[in-house]
Amino acid sequence: MALLTGCGGGGDDDPKAAGGTPTGAAKPAEKGPAYQGAALPGYGARAAWSLDTDGTAPGVLDLGGVLLFARDASGAYLTDASVDGEPADVNTVLYASDEPEKLTLEFRDARTGAVRGTLAVTAESVEGVTWKDGVPAVAVGTSATKESDGLTQEETTTSATFYSTAGAKLGETSGYAFGHVVGGYVVSAEDGVVRLAPIGAGAVRTVPCNGDDDAECDFDPETGVASGDQTYAPVVADGYYPGFEAAGKYDYDPSDVTLNDLATGKRVWSSADAEVPKGVALDDEGRPEDRTIRIVRVSDGKALVAWKKSVGLSPTTQVYAWYDLASGALTASYEGPEYVVWSADGELAAEDKGEFETGFEGTSVWKTADGTRLWAQEDGETALDPVRFSGNGEVLYGETFDGVSTHKTLAVDTQTRKVLAKDLPEGSIPAVDAASGYGYLATEDGFFAFAPA
Repeated sequence: MALLTGCGGGGDDDPKAAGGTPTGAAKPAEKGPAYQGAALPGYGARAAWSLDTDGTAPGVLDLGGVLLFARDASGAYLTDASVDGEPADVNTVLYASDEPEKLTLEFRDARTGAVRGTLAVTAESVEGVTWKDGVPAVAVGTSATKESDGLTQEETTTSATFYSTAGAKLGETSGYAFGHVVGGYVVSAEDGVVRLAPIGAGAVRTVPCNGDDDAECDFDPETGVASGDQTYAPVVADGYYPGFEAAGKYDYDPSDVTLNDLATGKRVWSSADAEVPKGVALDDEGRPEDRTIRIVRVSDGKALVAWKKSVGLSPTTQVYAWYDLASGALTASYEGPEYVVWSADGELAAEDKGEFETGFEGTSVWKTADGTRLWAQEDGETALDPVRFSGNGEVLYGETFDGVSTHKTLAVDTQTRKVLAKDLPEGSIPAVDAASGYGYLATEDGFFAFAPA
């Protein structure tokens, strides 16, 4: 059950559409504490707005221009929840408990801190998800348990109600689990079959998974990626879903990945028909020696695809290729590393250190459109392990390690490699709201949001 208050100006995201009780104009952000920490390159010297959080580092969800906080019945801000399967680099779960609790969800404008609306809910979980067309949304999860009658087993069912960033109800579903709602679809993976069931109207889509009798496809809720043996793709991306060919572990045919239209179910692109980019090692039959292929991202009618350059253990060099989905044409390609940190707008990338990589020698930065290298670390330098770009993409934050015990946090100019800060305090790399470019820090001294410099 939920009760909404807030303001709106009509339209689908107007709280009135959910039967709420608007209170007029958005409530301005209250005056919070002054930021006393280190200067943060890429952001304004002063916080654009802040919150007094009574000594608590509050949890927050980035909802694309809106930041979501939660208060308990006493009015205290909740700290961030940590659950299995949540991505390591992005906060997606704000609250998780075995028991329902009455919460007040607080939707704040990322730029001003103004309260755009509040929503009273009874919840066992609060998760940030994506709705139709990738629009950010909130999932409020609950569960119900049917006790055993002495013969049957006790049974627990889960459900979720979804809300827009204005607090308007979007829909609801049963069988809810963290990470399994993507693009307004409930994603399931059972017995090697991945299905996408729309929440509300629409057709159920089954991810094509073809090959020998052992063909199996899977879905990773932590990354949102579906897979078929050696091929990988986002399970929902910009109106498309993937398919996999020769997806069996003992299938000797070349593995391939496809993109299919969510609206029609029709295939629109396949690596089997695509031009293999220059640099990919070929066998005697002119096919890639290693058929590991990843669709990295899909946007604006184009797909960025990573082909493994040659046979070898991870991490290995990739050949990144852009394809126009309407024509199938290969429009640009370049070599790059397997592990990558992306800027908020996707226009820049930096080489990342693999989780178990021991020979990492440093990072480099390039333009993702054509692979133009801006700079790369040189032999003998202390390796910078990138963490995050600033919201405007002008600064790369990362960490160095002396190999013994000392970690340092640095900020580097993405264009020149100039070190802008070399010993930032722990926990001082701002998270980024990609829609606004604002950065923010949640600390025990308060919550602070910074405009891009």
